[in-house]
Amino acid sequence: MITTVAIIVILGVLLMILETFIPGMIAGILGVLCVLTGVLLVMMAEEFSHWPAWGRGAVACFIIVGSAILQLIWLRFFAVQFWSRTFTLQAEIPSAENPQTLACGTEGVALTELRPLGRADFSGSRREVRSEDGFIPAGSRLCVTGAEPGNLLVRAISLHS
Repeated sequence: MITTVAIIVILGVLLMILETFIPGMIAGILGVLCVLTGVLLVMMAEEFSHWPAWGRGAVACFIIVGSAILQLIWLRFFAVQFWSRTFTLQAEIPSAENPQTLACGTEGVALTELRPLGRADFSGSRREVRSEDGFIPAGSRLCVTGAEPGNLLVRAISLHS
């Protein structure tokens, strides 16, 4: 009878593992039912009646805890890595060293009207900019005053200075 219980519990664990590959909860529910059937057989079968109650309880707890530990090991070390390798793109996109940053004081020309966002040219390099002064017409001379994520901060260079 102990062999039957072991086979039922192993089948239950394998069905729960199979659930990670086949969605729908059918295999998982059948696996849990097999494990619980193994526990019930240990607790109620006549072949185990000569065992003390604490011994049957210990075996039942071992079945439940062992099944849970096997599931956690499967999910932690094998299933996650399998799905990660299967469905995760491993390529890396090289990142430039912050291409939006220019030194403060760099001068350029507004390519579009800055209301306050727009585009500007800094020595042949076109960048997204945000005006700290509000509206700046296209063609105005600009000076970089700082940077923020995605934009350079600029001010118009007045003709009088």
